[in-house]
Amino acid sequence: MQDIKDYLAVRSERYRGSNDDTAYVFLTRVNDGATPLSNRAIEALVKKYTKAFKSNKSMSPHKLRHTYGTNLMEQSGDIHLLMTQLGHTSTTTAALYTIPEQEKAKKAAKQLGERRVNFREKD
Repeated sequence: MQDIKDYLAVRSERYRGSNDDTAYVFLTRVNDGATPLSNRAIEALVKKYTKAFKSNKSMSPHKLRHTYGTNLMEQSGDIHLLMTQLGHTSTTTAALYTIPEQEKAKKAAKQLGERRVNFREKD
């Protein structure tokens, strides 16, 4: 979170046409003002930095958004907070972010079962 605050401090200096009340985080200069980056520009930045970190994984703004949603759901367990943060109006859509949590629970249960079997075999 501190990185975002630091960026916003720099942004207000660099993009003098912007103000702290803007709904957009990433801006670009246009004439004497500032405007939000286009979807295409954001995709290009994600691709550029993914490549710069020599990652073999493909990355997109949507994948970053999904990761944020999944992490938020894992940490808070609050589907209504998730809906607010991601702009979802349906709990059905927001519930998609609980699937990784359910998969982790199944995996943990399976591992626990395997440990119990291994423990019994040692007796």
